[in-house]
Amino acid sequence: MSAPRTWALMLAAALIATGCSTSENASSAASPSSSKAPASPTPSPTSAFCLDLSTFQVGVLSFRSDVGKAISGQPLDFKELRRQAALVLHWGEEMEASAPPDIGEQFRAVLKAIKTSSSKLKDGSKVRDVVEPVYGKENSAAFDAVEKYDCAQA
Repeated sequence: MSAPRTWALMLAAALIATGCSTSENASSAASPSSSKAPASPTPSPTSAFCLDLSTFQVGVLSFRSDVGKAISGQPLDFKELRRQAALVLHWGEEMEASAPPDIGEQFRAVLKAIKTSSSKLKDGSKVRDVVEPVYGKENSAAFDAVEKYDCAQA
């Protein structure tokens, strides 16, 4: 199976596994008197950020996993990785304006790291230049925060 097809199937499987639900039931159970328009700046289940978060998380996970192959000396498919990065960055740019304040800084750090890593996906680049932005200490907390972020829990 080709790498692009495999990646697309993994993404589709992850989206099916996570489902498409809103947090209305969870928020109404926690607070019976809550209204449909919260007064505080909490993430809206219908915001671009929350609607695309699962897709973005799976895309980031896939990109990081494929970049991580370089750590064990496996060759990287630069063309496929640039394609994956372009998709993730496109989703991220669409989501960025509606990112909740509690995750916005980490979200932007992840976007910047992916952009930096993908810009190094060319012949003659050092493995460290590709891997460091997505696996280095500087951004690891941001990747963890975005990976674990849940609009329903925020």
